[in-house]
Amino acid sequence: MKIKSFLGGFDKNFSYLVWCETTRRAGIIDAAVESTEILEYIESKNLILEKLFVTHSHFDHVKYMDEFIREFPEIQICSYTSPEEEFGDNFRGLTHHEIIPIGSELFTIFHTPGHYPDSICLWNKKENCVFTGDTMFVGRTGRTIGVKSNISHLYSSIYETLLNLPPQTIIYSGHHYGFKKSITLKENVRLSSFFQCNSEAEFIQVMEQFENNRRKG
Repeated sequence: MKIKSFLGGFDKNFSYLVWCETTRRAGIIDAAVESTEILEYIESKNLILEKLFVTHSHFDHVKYMDEFIREFPEIQICSYTSPEEEFGDNFRGLTHHEIIPIGSELFTIFHTPGHYPDSICLWNKKENCVFTGDTMFVGRTGRTIGVKSNISHLYSSIYETLLNLPPQTIIYSGHHYGFKKSITLKENVRLSSFFQCNSEAEFIQVMEQFENNRRKG
């Protein structure tokens, strides 16, 4: 599998283009970056864009969706099976642990609520990588200050799902908030107190301290 990241959007957002080298079938993970450069790259590589994945339906992650639909009217909009927004006739709902292909490449879907109820992550076992949206960043988790956020659900998503992946799994997140664009799960755990908690109560304390520091800044 090949991966190309694009940086831009509302707040250092990432969009990822992933494709199967054998079949040239491709998918976009989050329509968060203006489409022109991505579409030009797709054309230059002679790729067939067949799926657009939504890691969660916050506006900045779906902002440019219509531009891709306009160019690829048959594209599947792949999101959690119970999304917080309507995605029209092209919608394909995804369930926890469902396996979905891009050509010969396979992604396992994890439902990872907390930052938002319809958050998902996409794990490619063969390439040892996971696309985490706003559930996990380099150095921290997503925030839980929104109306539909839930810190207990986020704790479960992090500690019962993502931290159980192999330590060398590469994290590709939804925003460039860290000191580098991607990181292994092992390094993320080593560097960040967000991923070193022994209980949900300790995780809540770490999150509260983070938010307090933001307010002071």
